[in-house]
Amino acid sequence: MFEIVSAQRRAIAAGAFVAALAACGSEVEVEATGAGGGSSASSASSGDASVSSSSVGGGGSGGSGGSGGSLPAPTCAPGEGAIVAAMGYGTGLVAVEHEGTWTKNTYPIADPVWLTTYVDVYEHLGVFWTEQSQGSAQSHFVSTSDGTSFDLHDVNGWSPQPWSQVVTVGRSLLLGNTGEGSVLAYFDPDAFDWISYPKPAPFDLTSAVKRVASSTVLGVGTGPQHELCDTEIFWADGGSWTDMHCRDEISVFQQEIPVTPPRAVALPNDDVVVVYYENYVTLAATWLHAGVWSAPESITLAEQSLDLAVTATPAGDVIVGVLQTSGLLSAIRYVPGTGWGEPLPIDPTAHFPSSISAAPGICGDDALIAYAAGGIDSEVRVARVRGGSAEASTVAWFTEEVPNQISITTRRPDISP
Repeated sequence: MFEIVSAQRRAIAAGAFVAALAACGSEVEVEATGAGGGSSASSASSGDASVSSSSVGGGGSGGSGGSGGSLPAPTCAPGEGAIVAAMGYGTGLVAVEHEGTWTKNTYPIADPVWLTTYVDVYEHLGVFWTEQSQGSAQSHFVSTSDGTSFDLHDVNGWSPQPWSQVVTVGRSLLLGNTGEGSVLAYFDPDAFDWISYPKPAPFDLTSAVKRVASSTVLGVGTGPQHELCDTEIFWADGGSWTDMHCRDEISVFQQEIPVTPPRAVALPNDDVVVVYYENYVTLAATWLHAGVWSAPESITLAEQSLDLAVTATPAGDVIVGVLQTSGLLSAIRYVPGTGWGEPLPIDPTAHFPSSISAAPGICGDDALIAYAAGGIDSEVRVARVRGGSAEASTVAWFTEEVPNQISITTRRPDISP
């Protein structure tokens, strides 16, 4: 299914993709950019993920280059860390940050078709992935405490379909499609395996969040008329999902060229924010507070976008990473009850089309955003977002591959999401 293609062929394909997008009736004119070489990040061979850092973003809005200086060095509490997993054309790799320092070497993953990162009940950082071999699918997970050693295991208690997305819901909780619908799975420390919940959701979910105070999982997706829908389950006792609840007044954008489907994020106070596309240049957010959903609030981008990633900050705001068709990666802050802020440009050389992922900040930052950039030997970069500034570092490299999926998760031992 996957093949390694030349940089020239990929540039041609990306140009055709952008041209097709422009033909879909969007309001703005787009310009395709080259693969780009990144900023001042140095190159290295795959497998040696020593970090190079560059201030590719800045304070304030406007421009693609960014302004302002670099961020202060991370100030980490004991145990704070992050894990990034990226998947190329049949290979994958894992990089780990422990207490402010990224590991020197990456952990390889063979033949993944989908992957996601998580934190388990032991505070280990982990990666769950599914591979397809000789007509059969097998899932695996690998975990580590600090990136110096990894424990690899097969999954026997849950069988998500290999080509459907698996998403992280919260600590030791994942969501995937088993063929019967969207099904939760939890990490059982006694069996040391992922175990499936018995009942699927009433419709296909695109995202779900764990609400600790209410012991529920809230899932979101779209209905038959592309309306925004949700459902909930008491995850602690393996209960049943509630009936499908749809908001007919909210239409989620769906076209032949797809965008990221609705994404939900749980705030520290157990409120939920859902972010979705209204069209190729407009994002919207709706906020669940005290059992009531707010009217959606929209923001119009300067150019088209297909990919976004959403995370809560430790302070309770929301950071939305947005990858635009020019290759510009930006971060936009959404404050429930207040609205959207101005886009913060981070990196003008991100790969498009590609994948991005976001996670709550650690070590004094608001958020981390993982993405791909560079040329044929692609870099996996992680941007730190703090206030109105951002700084990106290269944490891993591929050889003649461009990551088509990236996942990042952070670990803060003082909380239990």
